[in-house]
Amino acid sequence: MSSCGEDELRDETTAEDCSDLSDNDRDGLVDCEDSGCWHLEACGRVDGDADVDADGDADGDDDVPARFRPLVEVIERELAALGAPGVAVAVIEGGEVVFAAGFGSRRPGEQDPVEPTTLFRIASVTKMLTTVGLLQLVEDGDVVLSAPITDYLPDFAFIRDPSWASSITVEHLLTHASGMYDYIAIDGDREDSALSEFLNGEFGELVYLMAPAGRMYNYTNPGYMLAGLVTETVSGTYYRTYLTENVLAPLGMSRTFFLPSEVLADGDYATGDTTDWETGNPMLVEPETYDNAWARPAGFAYSSVLDLARFVAFLRDGDPAVLGDAERAAMQSPRIDTEMFLDLVHYGYGLLVSEGGFYGPGAWDFYDVRVVMHDGALPGFSSELFYVPELDVGFVTLANTDGAYFYESFAAVLHTIADMPRPVASPDLTMSREELESFAGDYLDPYNVGRVQVSLDGERLVVSMPDLDALGIPYDEELTPTSPRNFMLGLQGWPVAVTFILDEGGAVEYLRTRYFVAARVAAGAPPGPRAHRPPPGLAAMLRRLRQVPPEPLPFGVPGIDRVVE
Repeated sequence: MSSCGEDELRDETTAEDCSDLSDNDRDGLVDCEDSGCWHLEACGRVDGDADVDADGDADGDDDVPARFRPLVEVIERELAALGAPGVAVAVIEGGEVVFAAGFGSRRPGEQDPVEPTTLFRIASVTKMLTTVGLLQLVEDGDVVLSAPITDYLPDFAFIRDPSWASSITVEHLLTHASGMYDYIAIDGDREDSALSEFLNGEFGELVYLMAPAGRMYNYTNPGYMLAGLVTETVSGTYYRTYLTENVLAPLGMSRTFFLPSEVLADGDYATGDTTDWETGNPMLVEPETYDNAWARPAGFAYSSVLDLARFVAFLRDGDPAVLGDAERAAMQSPRIDTEMFLDLVHYGYGLLVSEGGFYGPGAWDFYDVRVVMHDGALPGFSSELFYVPELDVGFVTLANTDGAYFYESFAAVLHTIADMPRPVASPDLTMSREELESFAGDYLDPYNVGRVQVSLDGERLVVSMPDLDALGIPYDEELTPTSPRNFMLGLQGWPVAVTFILDEGGAVEYLRTRYFVAARVAAGAPPGPRAHRPPPGLAAMLRRLRQVPPEPLPFGVPGIDRVVE
């Protein structure tokens, strides 16, 4: 474990200033001789001289204030279980950093300790930053959320159906309701001009609507790419420059960068540990290994847990120089039901909003507590930001490998640091055989996977996809239940969340995944004229699964297999 550093510390006081503290308060102080100051327990720092052993443990654990030691134990255990080379964490109370530390190494296989100042790619956590930039223009009256995006992007068009573009509103972009296919490339053009050039050009030939705009939530990176383009076009300033000058700088996020060259110049950065999506071989990710200017608004920034802690403080306290309270509140308020877990998980603007969940320590302990969050995944990196308004606590983790989400550690924050209320009665998660039978039938995705046949085998819901069978693409036959109307599908070795979407009358209308949406069709009906498979088509969809590690279900969604009565 290594300590947090330098000028990012929020609560500092000199030794003389501590003269009126009680003995109990003094127990939380850590002497930082090199800086000539004392740091309160409210800064929660371990001694900066603590060494990291080969196993990632800290020689200086005795310097950790007592209230954080249970959390440190969980983080160290979870770090080992997840196989991450390293992780940086920060706990925020009352808008202030109360604990920040690094665990493990910045570079796989080396003894180069992670610090709380260490930079990681934050992936989709970038979306909340993009949101603030666009909402600034909304607040100024330059952009209207209900307006079609073509009001601000007159050159944007879908080649396959010119009516699609004008059916998408600005709000659809921020709530993942555009219906757009989730197209992204991990490496691409790195010039700022690429955001406009690509989205107003080739993008319209590649991407299509999987469902009508506004019909449903379905997470899609292009929505945030276009949100960034609206910001850039309306402001007349490149997206990256606008965000840096109008969002990052006013919030004091001076070490949040978009350019690999900036990260390299800083020097304090993590190297990602991943698998090459083309070859399947182990790969290390340096700042210049990949970048993509036209995807930056969706998730390519680098940051530290200390900079992201400043964003948690902004969510809590606001800053009128950055964004008005009404827009800030709208970010953290339910705007659309994700339909992923009863009616409890919503998306705001750039943030997921969960109205309750199974937050441990018991597997079936349900808590009626709102959690505002976002996670992210890019090859070699995993990121999480949590803010719990009711408990006035936040938690940020950045790790340098795939799928390293520190959910147990977040639960430990809630139960050992925050004043977590008692659990309440768990919602009913069972599904009857009649409900399962209602999902059985034929579905059609004319662009990618073709026909999807769902049937009930005893108490198991099973799926058949003839087009994938013909191409020799493997998938798991059984849909594993996670919560009512929600299942997991193993597709070419990747977990894909499946939701059955109902119409206004309660009948099943769609089978939704992030990567394809299939509409319910009459049983045995012929497929009809097949839409031309646009690039990317099925093959590129599956490459997409290999390029970006799948993001998990929102924390608090159970992912269980006991839902059938």
